[in-house]
Amino acid sequence: MILIGVGSTNPVKINATRSAFSRFFNNIKIISRKVDPGISPQPMTDEEMVTGAINRAKRVFNEINPNFGVGLEGGVVKYKFGVFVRGWVAVYNGEVLGIASTASIQIPSLIWDRLLRNRGLELEDIMEEISGIEKIGDKIGAFGFLTEGKYDREKAFEDAIICALAPIIKSDLYNGNYS
Repeated sequence: MILIGVGSTNPVKINATRSAFSRFFNNIKIISRKVDPGISPQPMTDEEMVTGAINRAKRVFNEINPNFGVGLEGGVVKYKFGVFVRGWVAVYNGEVLGIASTASIQIPSLIWDRLLRNRGLELEDIMEEISGIEKIGDKIGAFGFLTEGKYDREKAFEDAIICALAPIIKSDLYNGNYS
């Protein structure tokens, strides 16, 4: 049995982890734990999201000693060409750390403006208000709302977990062994 620790109790993050790891392993068990990501409640840079994902993966790994620790962190980022919601994933096996991002979705600048004006607000608060969906971050997320359900937060995180596993499943190649 492959034991996977998820550094969150969010059902979307747990389900994404289960779906992604099931594509590689037949017999898995997921244990979720709330861990402190060591960042602000509403990350607003890629660096902060990556730091949060790494902290979650390593902290859950150290807490429950699984085969893999998984950290997932979402946030909002402003670039000169727009504001985007995205997430980052870290997968850690005690030796190798794999990191990957989700897809990004452009969001209305009014959301960014509200986040800047109200530092206590999180994206989920604003998305709940706009969508009318309570606990949207535990369901479809901004991704699902903005794509009318064609692509959601769980699928975005699942894809990123699969990509974050690359340095682990192909560790020889990442260590410079090409044969």
